[in-house]
Amino acid sequence: MKKEINKQRMQAISSNITKYRKERGITQKELAENIGITPSTLSDYINLRSAPSFGVIQKLADFFGVQKTDIDSEYQLMNNIKSTSQSSVLSKINQISSELGKSRQEKVLNFAKNEKKEQDEEDKKIVHLKDEQQKQSIDLADLVDDSKVDWDKWVSFDGRPLTDEVKEAMKQLLGKRLEDK
Repeated sequence: MKKEINKQRMQAISSNITKYRKERGITQKELAENIGITPSTLSDYINLRSAPSFGVIQKLADFFGVQKTDIDSEYQLMNNIKSTSQSSVLSKINQISSELGKSRQEKVLNFAKNEKKEQDEEDKKIVHLKDEQQKQSIDLADLVDDSKVDWDKWVSFDGRPLTDEVKEAMKQLLGKRLEDK
């Protein structure tokens, strides 16, 4: 029984790694290099010959920008970690929702869907520099030309959208830097 559960876990991990790798459009070799393992080790995970350590699961999650449980759904159980704040909030939501009538449950569901949609829209605005560098190189002169740069996709270090004042200050500094050269 334990062997069967471990095999199912390994299959889930393999599927998730493959899914996120394909979404990124990178090869197994590129993924292995990015997370600091050999391509043959990654191949072993994909082909169910071995399971990644919790450290490798963390590296995969960090690289793909997802939670560890998105790679290994049993991570919390296997590593004996409890996400009390999240699980308690979800259990409270479930508890309260179960006490509501059907029409109010549907309102809660619709509200959650709208919140998720808004979150996804905000996430689309975040520019991951490594991804962008692979797609294109940016000419500094283009950064001062609003017609060539979508400033709405740029965010501050804490992930919040830039204010108009910050955008203007950045353009002025970049323009001054170009003039000096």
